[in-house]
Amino acid sequence: MDYGQYYGFSRMPFGEGADREVFFKAETHKEAMALMLYGIRERKGYIVIFGEQGMGKSTLIRQAMDQLDERTQVALISQSHDQYYRLLKDLMEKLGLRAAKGAAQELTKGSMLHELYEYLTQCLNKDRNIVIILDDAHRMKDEIIEELRLLSNLETSRTKLIQIVIAGEPELSRRLNSKHLRQIRQRIQILHRLLPLGRDESLQYIEHRLAWAGRSSGDIFTPEALASICRYAGGVPRNINALCDRALALGAERSEKPVSAGTVGDARKAAAPLIRAASSSPATAGAAKSAFRSPWLYAALAVAAAGVFLGSYYLSPKSGIAPGSAVIQPAPSQKASEADEVARAQSTQGAQAPGLPAEKPEAQPLPPAAPAPASVAQEPTEANVPVNELTVKEGATLSSIATRYYGFVNATVLDCILESNPEIADVDLVRAGSQVLLPQAVGKARSVKLPDGSFGIHAATFMTYREARDYVGKIGSDLGRVEIVKRRVAPQKDWYRILVGPFGSREEARSALQSLERLTPR
Repeated sequence: MDYGQYYGFSRMPFGEGADREVFFKAETHKEAMALMLYGIRERKGYIVIFGEQGMGKSTLIRQAMDQLDERTQVALISQSHDQYYRLLKDLMEKLGLRAAKGAAQELTKGSMLHELYEYLTQCLNKDRNIVIILDDAHRMKDEIIEELRLLSNLETSRTKLIQIVIAGEPELSRRLNSKHLRQIRQRIQILHRLLPLGRDESLQYIEHRLAWAGRSSGDIFTPEALASICRYAGGVPRNINALCDRALALGAERSEKPVSAGTVGDARKAAAPLIRAASSSPATAGAAKSAFRSPWLYAALAVAAAGVFLGSYYLSPKSGIAPGSAVIQPAPSQKASEADEVARAQSTQGAQAPGLPAEKPEAQPLPPAAPAPASVAQEPTEANVPVNELTVKEGATLSSIATRYYGFVNATVLDCILESNPEIADVDLVRAGSQVLLPQAVGKARSVKLPDGSFGIHAATFMTYREARDYVGKIGSDLGRVEIVKRRVAPQKDWYRILVGPFGSREEARSALQSLERLTPR
């Protein structure tokens, strides 16, 4: 008798074949899903997702593909190519382009890129979006990763023509942090690391799988056995599957109901070849106190989980997102302490992506599409804006804090948070244990009081001058003077605010704000 019959399962709960059907979305998976969908829909260009083997990257990618509409064409490339030429040819074939069907000797990288550009331009004119997903990208050679920058040149003055999702193991993140891949890392718009599950989420994962098979964890495992599984698996779902599967098999052989901790220990020995240690799991993470710095190598973008809400609610952008102002902040670069496991149970990320160096990245100047305006003094927000205060947990970033508090994040949101917390001199650096003030109304245009006592409108904040310039062209000059103001958000890093005004009174500013909202409907 197999253990499925012995324990009364309607189906085998821990078989890998069922992963897509019974996929458990931990907080880190929800954020990754939201990031991918946001980056694709908003045409952000490069998106990088990395995590330990067995964290569910491939399943997550396929679930994200299921969420895309019919106007989005996806080319999934899971084969590891040894040449960029072969990867490009594979992409052309998956998109059904003519060049890929010609004789090999007639094809060059230049000819394929030319036809690809024409195809992408046609798709843009038809409001179609093209996505290439590179799974297991850590297997690609550095020269192939570096040459991916050629695809980033396929854009118009308005938008990216192709969105590229790159998924791989932590080795991928370490390699992207190397100097010789500087050109590709500067083009990355979104980065997210899949964190190992904490103890509570590991228990929820086991319960989820058992419920899908018609049972509950209390009937199958003793509390001590469950604790052992969580400890041995290190928060990696594939490890949990292997341990549970083997423990159930041994338990059935021993006529054991429920399965004991001793049987789990024996199962661990038997399943050892299948279990890969997670160096970033809460159980094994170092206890180092940390100040978390997000590498500038990712172009100062955020871990913007554009919605950490359950189901389709968190997957769709909320109405407060300022047009074109999203900025994704990368994950922190140091280990979290074991004490953060409690914080993880409250949906706060706290584990370290293995091997991600904590060294201060080389600052890269932002190349404006036109001469950047001179810096001006920041204007204070209006008085009496309600705020909430919270303590920064281990592993948190400003972006993850904003995502959990507001349900979305963009450059305008982060700008408002920085303005409420003038002691934060670096948008990429937030210290565990510090206090952060969160204003209630953020992420959309608002009236502000200027230093000279007049009033204006903070319309939006953008990461690049070109985005700001395009936005100014969109709203025109009917509302009055529109100014692009350089905003220092970190050492050697500027973003760009759009200010409209001045106006003589707050009422005039609010009237202009209503007109602006009509010009930029969400």
